Amino acid sequence: MRALLFKSVPFIKHRFLGLVVVLTVVMVAQKMEATQFLSNLGNLYTTGGIGDIEGLYAGGAHYGDYTIPFTTGAGNFSVNTITLEFNFIATYPAGVSAPQWVNVQLFHTVGVNNTLIGSFGNPVSDPVPTQWPQSSHPNAYTTFIDFSPLAQINLSPFSQYSVVLSVPANSPVNYALLVFDTSTNYISTAGWTMSATTSGNPYAKGEFLAFAMDATPTPEPGIQSLFGLAILCFFWRNGLKRR
Repeated sequence: MRALLFKSVPFIKHRFLGLVVVLTVVMVAQKMEATQFLSNLGNLYTTGGIGDIEGLYAGGAHYGDYTIPFTTGAGNFSVNTITLEFNFIATYPAGVSAPQWVNVQLFHTVGVNNTLIGSFGNPVSDPVPTQWPQSSHPNAYTTFIDFSPLAQINLSPFSQYSVVLSVPANSPVNYALLVFDTSTNYISTAGWTMSATTSGNPYAKGEFLAFAMDATPTPEPGIQSLFGLAILCFFWRNGLKRR
């Protein structure tokens, strides 16, 4: 019986180590799932027309840049994409077809200081249909456009950030962006919050640009250490098997 017990110990140890590896991988995978932390893209206009729009002009003409402030909740994050809703109308004939001229930058705000932490580019049309898709409104429609980080952008917990939109002076087109009047009806996940868009446009005071942000939670240092330990245990287990 005693000999049998000692023979069973390595077997139990191997099973335990395997369980540690599996559980750790599951925990990390859950934390790394991409999530839409902020979005008001589902807001609908019910009063007719194509909704409220504001112009974003080359060289900051008329009203300057547009700034979308937001605050993160608990945890660390890596940004995946941001989404804006562009309008196609007669006075902005190329706005949807040339979104690459829009400068999209992300700033970290601490007190009165704003530090640039990343930029976005590579705009692509989002397949999710808007309230006014081109298929049913060919002369006046809106399209969701996704922008991706040009390099990895990390966000800290409970921190203030702002997305700033501008158009260089040499842009061949101006843009029209969908906005919501004094709307606070937006998706907020894990305590994230969105504030009203700011600009030099007196007509846009208190409005919210149509906006969404997708991000991936990143493992906390303790989880990363646990994951590393699990990997070591995995290789140790395999080494024991070969002996």
